[in-house]
Amino acid sequence: MISSLLSSNKRILNNFNKSNIVSNLLNSNNNNIYRNQILYRSFSTEQKDNKQQQQQEQEQKQKQKEENTNSNNNKNNSNDGENFKTTNSSMSGNRTITWGSLLVALLSGTCGWLYYDHLMTKKRQRQNEIKTYGTSSVGGPFVLIDENGKPFTDLDLRGKYGLLYFGFTFCPDVCPAELSKMSRVVKNLENNGLGDSIVPVFITIDPWRDTVEQVKQYIEEFHPKFKGLTGTPEQITKLAKAYRVFMSKSGKGDDYLVDHTIIVYLVGPNGKFIEFYNVNQDSDQVTNKIIERIAAKGKGGENKGEIVQEKSAFEKIASFFK
Repeated sequence: MISSLLSSNKRILNNFNKSNIVSNLLNSNNNNIYRNQILYRSFSTEQKDNKQQQQQEQEQKQKQKEENTNSNNNKNNSNDGENFKTTNSSMSGNRTITWGSLLVALLSGTCGWLYYDHLMTKKRQRQNEIKTYGTSSVGGPFVLIDENGKPFTDLDLRGKYGLLYFGFTFCPDVCPAELSKMSRVVKNLENNGLGDSIVPVFITIDPWRDTVEQVKQYIEEFHPKFKGLTGTPEQITKLAKAYRVFMSKSGKGDDYLVDHTIIVYLVGPNGKFIEFYNVNQDSDQVTNKIIERIAAKGKGGENKGEIVQEKSAFEKIASFFK
């Protein structure tokens, strides 16, 4: 009896536990369902908010497009109006000119005129140089010291043709080559019976190192008719400017070179400059040129009496340097 009661109680307890489990499960399921419903609602709300936001953004974009379209239309209308004005004004013969285009036109015209004036000025200068070259604008009187320590002036060349070269005794190559060419010219003239008509002259542009002794020793290496001249820096600079000779020291200390013009000058019996010969002309070409000049003007000076008087007066001035 007791055992049957116990067994029935167990069954009752088991059933009760089962019913509790089932109810718990049901409650948990209900809670899950309720939670899912809340999540679904919140998700739906977010979707609605997102849709509304997207719709608002699309409306704003659409409105912005319409504004841009309207502004472009306004610009086109204004351009059309300007074009219409220009067309009408051009048809009536009065064109609309902006200040910018007018300024550009004025500047272009001014620049063009200035450039043309610059070219014409250079052309006139070249023509003037050609006209004055070979006249008294080149050369002039001078007083220097020769290789024997005696005064030598431009008057000592009167009555003869002078062949002048500006250089320096420490010149490594160019000066010796030009003096050798001058020596061949003098020999060619001697062979043609004109040796007494020419005097080759070497004038230093380095008076700081080219003393009388140095110049004498240097010209002995060339034709015996050579005259070598030196002087004070002021005298040399003045004469170089008169003959338009460029000279410039290059280097430091005593071991320097002198950049200078490489030209041989021909001076007539009257002391006037005739022409020059550059480094590209050989001795034969220079000889032929000089022969043509001598044949055209004749030998010696025309007014020998005036030359002697002028020389005697100048010798008084030159005696100051003795």
